[in-house]
Amino acid sequence: MSFATAREILRYAIEELDKALRLNNVFLYRNAADKAFLALVVAINTYIYQKLGTVPQSHSERRRLLREMGREDLRALYSDLMKTLHEEAFYEGIYQPEEVKYAIEKVGKLIDDLERELSK
Repeated sequence: MSFATAREILRYAIEELDKALRLNNVFLYRNAADKAFLALVVAINTYIYQKLGTVPQSHSERRRLLREMGREDLRALYSDLMKTLHEEAFYEGIYQPEEVKYAIEKVGKLIDDLERELSK
């Protein structure tokens, strides 16, 4: 579990999304969105582990720990990105490429921001 792993997963998500949009393939689109969500989970878990020494085992535990850490901003962003990538795109199959692209950009920026914060 590391930010490097999160970046690698996100890179796969971006490649798969590009392919999905070129081929107009909803299956690849859904998988790309879920890979981006996995990158988010890995990044958040890495952050929480570095701060608290524990790895959350569920979405609710992740959100609770972020709130307890005083990172309501991060908890809210995690919840928003989870809804777009995991719930809407992956589970519900809602096809909104611009929303998924935006969410992927946010995940990439978040990975960089969290790693930078921890390196201070």
